[in-house]
Amino acid sequence: MRVLVLGGSGYVGSRLCALLRDSGWATPVCGSSRSAVAGVESVRVDTRDAAAVRQALQGVDAVVNCVAGNASAIGEGARVLTEGALAAGCRRLVHLSSMSVYGAVEGRVDESVATDGSLGWYGRAKCEAESHVAAFAAQGGSAVVLRPGCVAGPGGDLWVGRIGRLLQARRLGDLGIAGDGWSNLVHVDDVCQAVLAALRGADAPPGVRTYNLAAPDSPRWNEYFVDLALAIGATPVRRLSSLQLRLDAALAGPPLKVAEILAQRLLGDARFVPVPLPPNLLGLWERHLQLDSSRAGRELGLQWTPYAATLQQSAAWFLQQPRGSLPDVPVLRGGDSPT
Repeated sequence: MRVLVLGGSGYVGSRLCALLRDSGWATPVCGSSRSAVAGVESVRVDTRDAAAVRQALQGVDAVVNCVAGNASAIGEGARVLTEGALAAGCRRLVHLSSMSVYGAVEGRVDESVATDGSLGWYGRAKCEAESHVAAFAAQGGSAVVLRPGCVAGPGGDLWVGRIGRLLQARRLGDLGIAGDGWSNLVHVDDVCQAVLAALRGADAPPGVRTYNLAAPDSPRWNEYFVDLALAIGATPVRRLSSLQLRLDAALAGPPLKVAEILAQRLLGDARFVPVPLPPNLLGLWERHLQLDSSRAGRELGLQWTPYAATLQQSAAWFLQQPRGSLPDVPVLRGGDSPT
């Protein structure tokens, strides 16, 4: 099976390309506007460029959409991809969505819950992309939509690297009620195994099958923060109030984000810039949304990586990474105490 992986140079995409390469039954093609993956055939493609997408789809049996980026890359890119796949006769698609499509709903959530893009641009873009996948399936395509929680493990800069740097700077710790939400962590390899299971075999009936992806033993955020801090030596773990977090996000977040973008564009490296704390994370950490991923375990045969293994591997990877030379921003104090 020849599989085009769009977004193939990203975190999930690059790992997926390597697993497909070593599978013995698939040949991956890394589709990316950036770097290639070692040992994998690659093609440069912007997913919003219809001609480039059609060219990349030639001779492809299936396509996996791992595209990240801005709203246009996610939403408009999905439209261009699904229309191009139908035109090229590629009827098999695996699309990586996100738990963000559930909006502000709380409680235990399975795939039957209606999508809601009201929480921000990312959720809206992911909902838009899923609507294009549904249109693809309505025209005879076979699609699997995966809705991962927070993808962690080695190489996970978003939910390991960023969290670890915030812990080291004592800008994150035990958040009390503000960190009582469910983390919905899922190992990157579990996400990739779900993709492989969706691709494996000849049976690909028309329609859409949707799966949540989160490890059943995924902890609450406070537990993860404390466990990761202990594993990387970022101790003592501080107790922070929601007011401290809001001040950090509101006052330090915007200028740090600008500095991060400029450093990446001008120097190609933003590691020395203190980590910005996006305000939307504060809502995530206190949100009581728990993904029900039992359907993925049952129908895709997934064997979930235990939380302890995900934590150990994540910490080991983090400790191997070079640290920036500049100090982090001062901690906003006010009645905090270590735990």
